[in-house]
Amino acid sequence: MITIRQPVAVKFILTESTKQEILEEQRNQVDRLSEELEQIEIQGKAALEQAMSQGGDVAAQVRMQIESEKQTRMEQREQLIQQIQQIQQLELGTEIQNMNVETSVDVRVGDNWGEILMGSEIVIKDGIVHEIRRGGAPVEE
Repeated sequence: MITIRQPVAVKFILTESTKQEILEEQRNQVDRLSEELEQIEIQGKAALEQAMSQGGDVAAQVRMQIESEKQTRMEQREQLIQQIQQIQQLELGTEIQNMNVETSVDVRVGDNWGEILMGSEIVIKDGIVHEIRRGGAPVEE
């Protein structure tokens, strides 16, 4: 026998409460990014004024850095808005991939390698482990 490490997919079943939690969390992130954009704008103006006194090259560098920071935040915010729209359209009961964790798996002579490669899944519903699957089939306790 040998023990190997294997990723385990963690999924959750979309219920009304989890849907609302996800939407609220993502809306909060959108708000946070909007606040960061405002801060960049305010701090950017001050930094740009200061850089202007040091010369055109310095000012151009500062302007590029400010625009880069703003662009990054705007892209992140747009991605979140798209995710919010996608989640709003999902049916309740849909399984959504959340993360991966690792587990140790004992491999013995005679084991079906294909089943081992199919891996495991943990399915969460409203914060409770709802089901554990190995090779796509439910694991009986």
